[in-house]
Amino acid sequence: MKKNTILSVSFLVSLLPMLLNQYGGMKGVQEITGLVNLINPIGLISVVTFFAGVFMRFEERNVNKIMCTAGTVGIVLSEVYKFFTWHVMNITGKVSLQNSIRFAFPEFYFGLAVSVMMIIVYFVIERNVRE
Repeated sequence: MKKNTILSVSFLVSLLPMLLNQYGGMKGVQEITGLVNLINPIGLISVVTFFAGVFMRFEERNVNKIMCTAGTVGIVLSEVYKFFTWHVMNITGKVSLQNSIRFAFPEFYFGLAVSVMMIIVYFVIERNVRE
């Protein structure tokens, strides 16, 4: 149970930067919080997958590790997906790395770095903390 608690708290803390405004950066464009990363299908599935991997017990122990890994990696994929696409529908009409960089706030990069660090933290906890 100790490992589950540590993993859950670490994962939730890694999601905190998503409460910050991460996108906008253009006159007349409303600032958008990183919560859009969690409410898209990739983000939702990733969170559910992570917690299922932590709290459900499968006969094959590797299933839990795979699910947790998929959940943490999925959050990073969710952030990268939104980074490239959030402005397409309402501002630019096209996917563009230049626009993505121009319209992202520093908080986005901080949140992405924290999410990538969570992947590393997950493996450290998985290896070093006992049930």
